[in-house]
Amino acid sequence: MVVASAAIGDDHPELASARRQGIPIQSYAEALGRVQVGHTGISIAGTHGKSTTAAMLCHTLIRCGLDPSFIIGATCPQIGGGSRAGAALVPAGCGPRSGRPGLLVAEACEFNRSFHHHRPRIALIGNIEEDHLDVYHTLDAIVEAFATFARLLPEDGRLLIAYQDAHRRRVTEGLCCTVETFGFDRAADYQVTYRPAARRVAVLHKGVPMAEWTNTMPGAHNALNAAAAAILAAIAGAEWRVIGGALGSFDGLDRRMQRLGHRPIGNGEVVVYDDYGHHPTEISATLEALRTSERPARLICVFQPHQHS
Repeated sequence: MVVASAAIGDDHPELASARRQGIPIQSYAEALGRVQVGHTGISIAGTHGKSTTAAMLCHTLIRCGLDPSFIIGATCPQIGGGSRAGAALVPAGCGPRSGRPGLLVAEACEFNRSFHHHRPRIALIGNIEEDHLDVYHTLDAIVEAFATFARLLPEDGRLLIAYQDAHRRRVTEGLCCTVETFGFDRAADYQVTYRPAARRVAVLHKGVPMAEWTNTMPGAHNALNAAAAAILAAIAGAEWRVIGGALGSFDGLDRRMQRLGHRPIGNGEVVVYDDYGHHPTEISATLEALRTSERPARLICVFQPHQHS
């Protein structure tokens, strides 16, 4: 079988050769969906924060002894890179998921509707905003694509969706799976609180405190990312008493609010961060987080535009 990423054109010579020889060809997203069928797939979807949330979740699952397989679109040295293969079943005696299909965590990218090939049992929709307009053209089309993704979950599946900023009423209408919400709003099933100065994050379930920890990554958006990871870990079988400590020990991932260090300039110094954020909302959230956490006298953003937005 030949598995081709979305970056490979139909006229690629290796694809042409495969067709001549009758070798099956699948897209990367289709292949990932096939692999998910044999695992307990956890798909992380949303316009922003997929890599960060997925890395936080995998680190937490590892620390909680659940040994996930994962594919993440960023390098995270703490969990061994951005991908890891695993066995089809969790070994006997390996925690609450003993003998059940192993966990496979993967980002669910909406570009070209590739996430419609996923086959998750647990899914997150963290936010929905205008992006990939070369594919969708309108926000309504983007929201409908996420609704189609949500409908992939089976009746015994679980969807965690943001209480705000995810068009949740449209996305969840008519779903047969269990749907739960999270966010800063008290009305969410899982309320998140965040104290920026201390970077303290807490999760309450229907008003009952579940876990609290200090985020290494600053910003309210990363507080929500971490909270989503905590909730998904609990859904997957991790214990809340371990989840908070695991997230508090998460060191971050490459190019996601990554503090590179200090650099002397004249009589002073600058602190240098590297961040992948390129969508206007991501840039705004990153700059606000840096203003709050570093309180700089001067903040300079060196920006490389590389998408139409």
